[in-house]
Amino acid sequence: MAKQRAKLLEAAKTIVSEEGFSGLTIKKVATVSGLAVGSVYKHYTSKDHLLEQVYCELTERDLVLDHAQIYTSKDPKTQLTTALEQLFSRALMADKLSYALFAEPLSERIEQHRLRFKDQFKQVFHNIIQQGITQEIFLEQDPAIVASAIMGTLNEATLIPLRWQHQQMPTFERIKLISQCQQFCLRSITYAGDESSFFK
Repeated sequence: MAKQRAKLLEAAKTIVSEEGFSGLTIKKVATVSGLAVGSVYKHYTSKDHLLEQVYCELTERDLVLDHAQIYTSKDPKTQLTTALEQLFSRALMADKLSYALFAEPLSERIEQHRLRFKDQFKQVFHNIIQQGITQEIFLEQDPAIVASAIMGTLNEATLIPLRWQHQQMPTFERIKLISQCQQFCLRSITYAGDESSFFK
């Protein structure tokens, strides 16, 4: 049963990566996994259950942050730089999967899971920003609003690779996009009131 579930998850991930959740059906998961439709129903009682469970399982293992790497440094600015690089690089290299997990319109039930998924990222940024404020490295600001703004930037950025339509976004363009998103957030958060340094 565990092997079957693993095969179904990999099949679902393949479909979501290529077509988003809108392309995910029980029949398609069965076909891609090489299992019978009946085998899918052993794990998922309906399409809605399939979508919900696949979303939950994908968000437990894909596009997550490496906390150990982020907190290797005790410096909030270094932590913030690392966390932003992880967030944008992992998401913006994942194309349809990233869009599906962060932004694709889904049912209200799955949206509740999405809120919790995003809250994990927001909490990391909230904590780093709060620490930077406490240490007087960052100017006073509302960590919750700033963390939400970071996720809003990500949501918009996930659409950019998809707009290349039938042409895959080149790697060098992705790297530039990742860097620009990271720098935008860094400059916004770490701005210290000196415009000459802000625009360097």
